[in-house]
Amino acid sequence: MKFSLTNFIILLFTSIQFCYAQKGKKPQVLVYGTDISAYTAALQSAKSGVPTVWVADNDTLLPALSTKRVQIEQDSNLDGGIWLDVLMHMAQSNTVNDSLARYIKRDMNPRLFLNAIDAQLAKNANLTVVRNQKVQAIKANSKGWQVTLAGKQRYDLRAVIDASETQELFKLLPQNYRPKGSALSSAKHLNAGKHRTLIATGVIADTRYALTLADALSMQEDGFFSLNIGQSSDRADIRFTAARAAIGQAIGATAAYLAFFKTTPDKIDVRKLQSELMTYGMRIMPYQDIAVQDPNFFAIQRFGLAGIIPGVYENDMYLFEGDERVRYGEIQPTLNRLFSRSQLWFADHQSEFFKWEDFLSLVKFVGLRGDEVDKGVQREWKTKLKFDGDFDKTKYVTRYQFAVVLDLYASPYVKSVNQQGEFVN
Repeated sequence: MKFSLTNFIILLFTSIQFCYAQKGKKPQVLVYGTDISAYTAALQSAKSGVPTVWVADNDTLLPALSTKRVQIEQDSNLDGGIWLDVLMHMAQSNTVNDSLARYIKRDMNPRLFLNAIDAQLAKNANLTVVRNQKVQAIKANSKGWQVTLAGKQRYDLRAVIDASETQELFKLLPQNYRPKGSALSSAKHLNAGKHRTLIATGVIADTRYALTLADALSMQEDGFFSLNIGQSSDRADIRFTAARAAIGQAIGATAAYLAFFKTTPDKIDVRKLQSELMTYGMRIMPYQDIAVQDPNFFAIQRFGLAGIIPGVYENDMYLFEGDERVRYGEIQPTLNRLFSRSQLWFADHQSEFFKWEDFLSLVKFVGLRGDEVDKGVQREWKTKLKFDGDFDKTKYVTRYQFAVVLDLYASPYVKSVNQQGEFVN
């Protein structure tokens, strides 16, 4: 399994990173369906290195987008991952950009869309696409699941994803297998624990949602995932394509994790899963004021996933508010749980808002760093960090600056958390 972790995570987790190098090519994950969630689930599983078979019951893949011109007018600034890659391919852009994504969505050319899909499928040898086949039978076995197609092909699998609109595989399950499904978590009601376990985000029916690992696991039983059980019919609305793509990609990564590690859902390491998704461009934190082309986009994402400073839900938008100052009181409780040394530093330092002099002192203390932090911040202020203005140790630190520097020099995201978002010592 590739599951190549971003930035320093690669070095930190070298001995445990996802490296999905399978000896054989027998599929370990099967995805059934034809829409965008089936596509992103199958492609993510394959990108993560797990041999995957995508079964479609007709010859036309993603018909809602590949057969006619459509307009997607949902401008939520939450496009990401595989879906955003498709949009950028349509725009012939090598870099991601929210404004360009909005422009492309306003006139989705089916030919360009199919070209983008075909290009992504052609690049992944781990993915087999089977068209015009229905599933005849599915049953649990000692490995996980056995799926038999109408054409008599038979697959023994560790995970199955039913992404069909009418849940055809779900209907074939024995009565004792019934994934419960759950309502998606509203971004408006995210607490710190949910922040730390998010794996996808999006907009459905004008509601900003956040998919936690617990939400995703409620859609499965014994490695059988049912993407649409218990969910709103609004998912079929073309306007919410980005949300359905994000859900599919997150479930695809989760199923691939189970297959590669030959493990059970309760053993999933949420940090490994999040890192894998971010490797493939997933927008996990639902910040609508941090553009995907921001040079510090993933630093902000990792900081948000550490659950240090909550986002702000305002005017039906979920915001990071990077220009705001950082209060001592709002970050001290979480930092004390993240870093044991933090309590000692706060015992000697108290104020209302952080200024650069004290902030760098804190970073060095909890990150076990020296004066190279001061020198690095000053030297790389405009080059690597991409901060505006000039460095002045007497100025107040903004949330944006706080997040980027803390991520760079103290790495709060790498602190292990359990599936409830609690820190693990």
